[in-house]
Amino acid sequence: MPEATTSPRDRARYAELARLAAETAVAVGNAIAVSDTAIVTRKRGRANFATAADHAAEKAIMARLSAHDPRVPILAEESARKGISTAERLWVVDPIDGTLNFSRGLPFYCVLIGYVEDGIARAGAVHAPRTGETFVASEGAGATLNGEPIEVSRVVRLPEAFAVASLRFGETKKKDSRFAILNATCARLRVIGSAGLEISYVAMGRFDLFVHSALSPWDIAAPALIAREAGAAVISLKTGKDAAWNERQVVIANPRLAKDAVKLLAKPRM
Repeated sequence: MPEATTSPRDRARYAELARLAAETAVAVGNAIAVSDTAIVTRKRGRANFATAADHAAEKAIMARLSAHDPRVPILAEESARKGISTAERLWVVDPIDGTLNFSRGLPFYCVLIGYVEDGIARAGAVHAPRTGETFVASEGAGATLNGEPIEVSRVVRLPEAFAVASLRFGETKKKDSRFAILNATCARLRVIGSAGLEISYVAMGRFDLFVHSALSPWDIAAPALIAREAGAAVISLKTGKDAAWNERQVVIANPRLAKDAVKLLAKPRM
């Protein structure tokens, strides 16, 4: 997690970058044409593609961020270039997280914009155009939903937890898989189809627990910061320690619940 020694000047700078991220996410997200669902790019994996709207939104976001400071590189899903993730400063963008939902007219998709500096997520915003929800956070300033402070739930027992998870294909068929174990342990298990929204919903207490085993950097950079600033622990399933800004396998929940979930799920399963 970010060190406590961050200066007031830097915190003010991160708060300003969070405002920029939110303004950009809202402006671009609200302009997305809901009918612009023609598939432009097909990717590896089942039902994994980008629509014309994904590409248009990404182009608009990159133009706005570059206009603010052209020196900061942008790691964006539809135009990702190798090596950018190690830059001292960078923006991390997913123009539409939940493209399949978007393409089928489901409202659960969002724009994700995170800012990373020195290997730590410092500012971020998540905007869901169809639900009118904007989540924002910057280092040390807490997290908000439409300007109001949010915090994670206080549920601390796994059998009482309302969980949301996205795990590897085929896990529902394996009796000892993480999916099966979560489903058997938690009160209820859901899959929404947008990691950004799922994490944000944990941050505001709609869900108690988030588990994912195949995240991309743009899926987690902004929403994980929002969750942390709302009081969540973001833990790597691979190491059991605090997760990096671009960790692929994570558990997110209030610290006590997250710790128990990691104990339940951390052992590798075939």
